[in-house]
Amino acid sequence: MMTFETSARPAPGLPAGMNLSIAIGEPVSSPRQESASGTLATLPSVGDRISPAKLIEMLEALLASDLNAAERFRLLHAWKAPLLGACDRIGADAGTRSGGSGGSVFEGRLYRLMFRNLAAAIERVADRQRAPDADLTAWAVHNLFHFFQQQIRQAARLRIPLPAGSWRDLHALSVRLVVSSRYPRSAEALGVAGPDVGYHRTRSVELRYKEVLLLGLIAQVFVNAIGDRTSGLHGWAAETRLETPFGLSGQRGLWLVDLADDAPPCECAGPLSPDFRGWVLFPPEDFVRMLDSARLPETSEHGLGDSAFQS
Repeated sequence: MMTFETSARPAPGLPAGMNLSIAIGEPVSSPRQESASGTLATLPSVGDRISPAKLIEMLEALLASDLNAAERFRLLHAWKAPLLGACDRIGADAGTRSGGSGGSVFEGRLYRLMFRNLAAAIERVADRQRAPDADLTAWAVHNLFHFFQQQIRQAARLRIPLPAGSWRDLHALSVRLVVSSRYPRSAEALGVAGPDVGYHRTRSVELRYKEVLLLGLIAQVFVNAIGDRTSGLHGWAAETRLETPFGLSGQRGLWLVDLADDAPPCECAGPLSPDFRGWVLFPPEDFVRMLDSARLPETSEHGLGDSAFQS
């Protein structure tokens, strides 16, 4: 398990240290490490049509390997198109037959493994391992959030929870990314500096995270119509504020991102505890009205609570 610890809180209300539950790079003598090296040495040619099972094998091998961040990024960049092609075929095949959930399981595993590999590589960059270039690092950060969105959409479509640890891993890595984007000098001094994605791209890190958080809220309410409600996602995220809880203790009706929970944001009807550690989310009013307009009918119709899409 990879862990980053800070010597002090990077901002009021944020935790001193968080765990990213993605283990990578086992000892060289490990049989799993040797198996991973063998798999990566016999990869299909770029452009080949690769089966979902083979892609899963490749991604699991990469996760267990001792490759550096630059090598990981290059492989993941090359595998993205075959992976998305495989997921499209899985979706098409599932749509042509009843009971096609088996193929959808492959789809969910591919999205999760791609996210885990991107997170592991980004962590290695943050731990001062050299990245190939800022553009490829920015590509990895962009796709980290993209594949998490794909996980949410796929889970909502099947009405299943995300795999255990999904939200917690996202929150853990996003703390580093957002804090290092907002306060680059302070974050470096505290040992939580994230990957260098270039000053002109730092705002996009936080914007992508807010898009995922809002999508998590939408998925809890619009169970069967998530795709119909996301056209304004980018604009809503741009208007959303992500704040530390400093000075907000005792306020009611806040949207909270508890970084210790393996869950999407939730609305807290009661007063905010002074012990809360996480972000406070301030979505735009039209987004909140959209949720309010459907929350009770959707919950009543489907018999699902807000916890349906928590891990």
